[in-house]
Amino acid sequence: MIGVLWHLHQPEYRDPATGIPVMPWTRMHALRGYRDLLVESIASGVPWTVNIVPGLWEQILYYAEGGSDAHLDLTRRPADTLSPAELDALARTFPVGHPVMRDTPRYHAIEDAITAGRTLSVDMARDLQVLSTLVWAGATARREFPALAALLAKGSGFSEGDKAALLEAQDAILRSFPDLLARFGATEGPALSTTPLHHPILPLLVDVRHAKRCTANPPDVDFAWPQDAKLQLERGRRAMAEWAGKAPKGCWPSEGSVSPEVVELVGAAGFTWLATDDHVLARSAVHRNRPGRGGWDLGHGVTGFFRDHALSDRVGFEYARWPADRAVQDLVGHATRHPGLTVVALDGENPWEAFPDAGGAFRARLIEALMKRGTTLDAAAEQRPVGRVERLHTGSWIGANFDIWAGASEDHRAWALLGRARDAVERAETGREAAMEHLLAAEGSDWFWWYGPEFDTPFADTFDAAFRAQIAAAWRAIGQPVPADVDEPIQRAMARVTPPDRPIRPLGYSVVQWIGAGSWALSQGSMARAGGAVVRYGWDPEGHLWLRLPPGVVELTVGGVAVEPAPVVQIAAAHGVEVSIDGQKACLDGTDWVV
Repeated sequence: MIGVLWHLHQPEYRDPATGIPVMPWTRMHALRGYRDLLVESIASGVPWTVNIVPGLWEQILYYAEGGSDAHLDLTRRPADTLSPAELDALARTFPVGHPVMRDTPRYHAIEDAITAGRTLSVDMARDLQVLSTLVWAGATARREFPALAALLAKGSGFSEGDKAALLEAQDAILRSFPDLLARFGATEGPALSTTPLHHPILPLLVDVRHAKRCTANPPDVDFAWPQDAKLQLERGRRAMAEWAGKAPKGCWPSEGSVSPEVVELVGAAGFTWLATDDHVLARSAVHRNRPGRGGWDLGHGVTGFFRDHALSDRVGFEYARWPADRAVQDLVGHATRHPGLTVVALDGENPWEAFPDAGGAFRARLIEALMKRGTTLDAAAEQRPVGRVERLHTGSWIGANFDIWAGASEDHRAWALLGRARDAVERAETGREAAMEHLLAAEGSDWFWWYGPEFDTPFADTFDAAFRAQIAAAWRAIGQPVPADVDEPIQRAMARVTPPDRPIRPLGYSVVQWIGAGSWALSQGSMARAGGAVVRYGWDPEGHLWLRLPPGVVELTVGGVAVEPAPVVQIAAAHGVEVSIDGQKACLDGTDWVV
């Protein structure tokens, strides 16, 4: 049998002072993966599990009730009334979004204008306004809203009337979400699971020093609040029960992060199962009762499922390049090689950005297969476990450790700021309830994801500011002055070139595939105007150089030889090779020397 779990989440983007999201990604994903998975689940009754983070759903409800954001406000502005400052904001921020937009001919013309430093014409500005939202329309939105399909076919030359039709369809989609979740909860077949309220790394809330069990450079910070972990679990489950009409039985702990202490909290919160990664299982001490795959007895009334890491990554990072039939045949073939239950658990939002049809054909074939071979994790948890986990490893789905969230000096500083604020709130005589709302949001994993050297984003400064804004709001809520260091950015300026720290073999463009790669921060041209750009690079064991290029690269040479730019480039090249990207040169040899 095959148990598929789709995990849906975004961090708390709403500014604590204004209530307005500082980034539009919840709204954008709602047009695609969030809607597609709910609509397809209801229509088919497919036995899979959809996991929704409560903090994400709160933001979807904000949009369903008519909420806006800066991107949407700027989209609504008639293109012929945009001020020079608004045109500049459009050019800087609107091209940073869905990768499919980069494949449209019209976008390339707009990008050329931005690269050349030209002010966008009214027609280009309007087309960019429309495309930056339109390309997010998912498979079900394109099918059920003819206006969206017509605009996608048109491709360029949009009018203000076209933009109004796009925004009308978007509004209808966003307004439908409360009813969609209620209908999902009443549908026989699929199951609902959830995650702690704001997607925190639970073992680190219990005690951040527990990172020492699995992390090379853990923080030496006084932060141990198991009651916060308990509150995040209880409030998350309660909220999903209210919205969906029934309480979830299962929990995907944020980033598959578990520890023995977390299992006890999960059981006490009313969950009967949790899911994490098979790399965690491999580092745990177990007693097997019978052969095959399936659930494991974790104690405290909780069944543990350990996902097939490699197969989950195939769905997330590889199958987008395959014909849908072949991809699903491959998935089923790999899953059924083992007796019992194979669990596939991954993002239910980001993979569809790489599929040419928003993943519609792949999911349709997968649904057909799961109607015969699928099961929910709710149902699987009722089966006899294959064994007992006697000592559960503390770790996550990435490397079975917490390096991403607690291993860098920036992570350590963030935990220190959070810990100091949490101590102050605990001692405060007034404003504790309001302050805790901000701290629960600040405990989310995403802020720490972007600290440290592993990942890059043009919005790193925005994430940094959003995290510190929640900390500052907590101090204000208890009537105390905000410490000066809360106003100081945590995010460091990335060095021009940093070396890789291990061999790499990425499967695709996703940042997760480039853990361990080196980085090269570009500093000129239109990409700097869009918020900066970073090249990731490294070598595989066979000696091939891999490059992950940011959008907008025009010219690439490696060792003096011209190479066709692409999102991911693989080429035979020795260490110490000189690489040139749009006139910027670096020697990628594991040193910090830059030409």
